[in-house]
Amino acid sequence: MSGPSAPPPPPPPGRAPGGPRSFDLDRPVVAAGVALLAAALVLSTAYTRKDGDLDWSNYTVGLLATFGLLAIAALALVLARAADPVTDLFAWPGAFGIAGVGLMIGVALDDSDATAYVAGLVVVALSVGGLLLTRRGPFVVTAVLGLYVTYLQGMDDLFSVAEDDEIGGVQIALALALFAVLVTAAGWVLEETRVLAGAVAGGLTVIGFATLTGALALAQAFQAVFASFDSGEGPPARFDEYDNDAWVILVVALLLVAGWAVCAALTRHVVYRILMVAMAASVIPLVTAVLTVEHPSWWGVVIGGVGGALLVLASLRVLRRPAGAAPPL
Repeated sequence: MSGPSAPPPPPPPGRAPGGPRSFDLDRPVVAAGVALLAAALVLSTAYTRKDGDLDWSNYTVGLLATFGLLAIAALALVLARAADPVTDLFAWPGAFGIAGVGLMIGVALDDSDATAYVAGLVVVALSVGGLLLTRRGPFVVTAVLGLYVTYLQGMDDLFSVAEDDEIGGVQIALALALFAVLVTAAGWVLEETRVLAGAVAGGLTVIGFATLTGALALAQAFQAVFASFDSGEGPPARFDEYDNDAWVILVVALLLVAGWAVCAALTRHVVYRILMVAMAASVIPLVTAVLTVEHPSWWGVVIGGVGGALLVLASLRVLRRPAGAAPPL
């Protein structure tokens, strides 16, 4: 006669015993509360120095929002760790509270030369501490953002990437790409940060590339229009002042797309594929605007043909696989 059977394992968090996944109310409520306090922080940051001087009424709102976020996080860590196994009540208020600390320091120091360094490095240090305690994603996001602020200020101070009111397209593009590579490589060390660090740095890089290329396109257009006004004759002239920048940006952007393709193959995570699409779909059309391409249809034919060929190749590879052997897409 066999002995008593072992009791069944407990159900995972958020799932009722023997039933479907239960309604998760706590985490959306946490996110909503953090979202509103974060909005208060942004309002405080935007209006505290609106007239130049420190407006203590607006600044106090930001300080209270920051203190409230950090206080909730601290209480959750000390008193509710067992009841908050996924640490949402610590990670989300804690990460956004850390961002609030950086914003409040930035507002207080205003336009000091040390503002970006002090605020950015404080955010990085506190975020690393939160990451070591929980290995949660929100602290990865704030750490990368703090590092981004510090990095951009350091690059500008060291190399003066934009001086004499000119757009240093090549320098800025290389600085952005280097940031994405360094952060992705650093995040690769830990499994918990492998995707998110690269995703945040990649997202900032895509936005930076699109903004930079758009600024060059506008500068090119305004330069041509003003030249036509000065001459008073004929259509706007064709200038090639930013052509070199545009080609370098395009090459670097495509190299980043190739790198994200490798990351996507290694991690099978969708975020790297999204970065690939976002970079190509934003930067390539803007580059044609900077170059004032006369026949953009040829660009469409070439890049569309290459894209179609890649999809055909992928289709053939899938069709040749044995049934049931295809990896998840």
